[in-house]
Amino acid sequence: MNARTLALDQYNRDRRRLNTRLGLLIVVLIPLPAILLRARFEPLQMLALVVVVALSVGVIYPVWWRSKHHPYREDGREQHSRRIAVVCRTVAFVSLVGFMVSWVVGSHVSSWIALAFLVAGATAFIVGFQVDERWKRILRRRAAQTGAES
Repeated sequence: MNARTLALDQYNRDRRRLNTRLGLLIVVLIPLPAILLRARFEPLQMLALVVVVALSVGVIYPVWWRSKHHPYREDGREQHSRRIAVVCRTVAFVSLVGFMVSWVVGSHVSSWIALAFLVAGATAFIVGFQVDERWKRILRRRAAQTGAES
């Protein structure tokens, strides 16, 4: 194994550790809506605050962490993949929130708007996932080629 492959393995271990810690943070934040209700926040303020916290912990921080720790962080394709991940995950998350809010309104028009949000979110999620998977395949191929050359 070469140094890049070892660095990629270490990165994957560190990423799993980060995901575990962020998952525990989300579990700790479960009572946040109840605390905000007790503090007399308006529903729209609560929704905005919870969305910002969830988006920060679930999308922005992991991608920022990836930009600082990935062994191929200077590679143009990795940067492109990271940008697409941020945009697609953010659009998917915001579309899911828009879907839920539109669905709760309950009118005929809002159900069509909810459906549009659902389609946009699913499309963004699938595109982001496909780009990430393609980049992982490229990295695996690159690691196999450098491993065979050694």
